[in-house]
Amino acid sequence: MVLVVALLTFGLLLAGVAVFLAVRDDGGEGGGGPVVLREPLTFQLVAEQSAPPCAAGTVPDDGAGTCYRLGPERMTVERVERIEAALQGPENGQAGWTVQLELTPADGAEFGRLTGKAAEQPDGSDGRLIAMIVAGTVISAPMVQDPITGGEVMISGDFDRAAAEDLVRRMTGR
Repeated sequence: MVLVVALLTFGLLLAGVAVFLAVRDDGGEGGGGPVVLREPLTFQLVAEQSAPPCAAGTVPDDGAGTCYRLGPERMTVERVERIEAALQGPENGQAGWTVQLELTPADGAEFGRLTGKAAEQPDGSDGRLIAMIVAGTVISAPMVQDPITGGEVMISGDFDRAAAEDLVRRMTGR
């Protein structure tokens, strides 16, 4: 009888671990493993930005403060290896909160090509912006300084913890 109870307990524990891992791969939020995004995340080069009202052929940001005319160069990801809000110290050159994103190897190579095209544009131009689009809305449009190769992306800005976590939530659709 004790053996039956032990086997049943072990079976339930194993099933719980399997469910946890399945949920984790389907959209856990943060640095622990692969994340399948609820909505695809599109990275698209910006051709021009303007103030509202948004003209035909432009896409608004989620705060309705900027309109973006997008260029033809883009890529879409449905899964990332890791995404998290992280506090950076000054030793990394980025003090404050950031969003760290690790793309799959194939997406990392494509992202390197896309950011290389943005980095070729004149300093300070709208062409250096890459719009991050979820469900037809620009959730962020960071400026690219240099090509980002290797699939490790750090999005920095004037983020506090809540803003960085909110960007992660919007990127993952959670």
